[in-house]
Amino acid sequence: MVGREDYEERRENRIDRLNSAAEKAAAQSMAESKRSHDLVKDIPFGQPNIIGRPALPRLREKSINAMEHSIEHANTADYYAGRAEAAESNKAISSDDPTAIEKLTAKIKYFEAEKEEVKAFNKNARKNGTESAPWYRLPYLNRDIKAAKERIEKLQRIDTIPEETLEFDGGTLEVSNDLNRVVIRHDEKPDDDTISTLKANGFHWSREEQAWMRLKTLNAIYAAKNICGIK
Repeated sequence: MVGREDYEERRENRIDRLNSAAEKAAAQSMAESKRSHDLVKDIPFGQPNIIGRPALPRLREKSINAMEHSIEHANTADYYAGRAEAAESNKAISSDDPTAIEKLTAKIKYFEAEKEEVKAFNKNARKNGTESAPWYRLPYLNRDIKAAKERIEKLQRIDTIPEETLEFDGGTLEVSNDLNRVVIRHDEKPDDDTISTLKANGFHWSREEQAWMRLKTLNAIYAAKNICGIK
């Protein structure tokens, strides 16, 4: 089975983290906005100084800084809220989704049905001597069907890749079906050149796994073996 069994759980957790970050930033924005207001709310308009309190220019400066912080937090809240909304509405089929092949197969059936409808409409249009409006859809539908079939073939090939763990000088290389990743674990932090090479080859550091990882593909395994010096 391609993908990860915990895909949906991880997806929901990511959305929850983004929403929580947005809510936290929004609360910070409101707090800074209130602080900005409270700093100068008791100062009469045009009053240069208040006995027993800092000079007015200093209070104004603090109030302006608080408002600027409020705006920064508001922008951060919008950013995370936008990412959460995008994650929720994202219809792309992930290679981490264990039902990816099933979804791609359903997409092909949908495109093929639409293709037959367009062909029938075009046939009737020619028969009746009228112009066919959706004729332009056929090349795009053929392209989408071809792409989905190629994606299925790719996922099926990946599904045949066996799990393995290989040792190299300074760590281990693992092909993990559970993580759906090629995983490189070092005994010690690698040098800057190695880290740059890992990044250049599409590997990303995972804090959760404490390892460098890349989506499992034949190319990823080939790159990992070269980086680790495994023949």
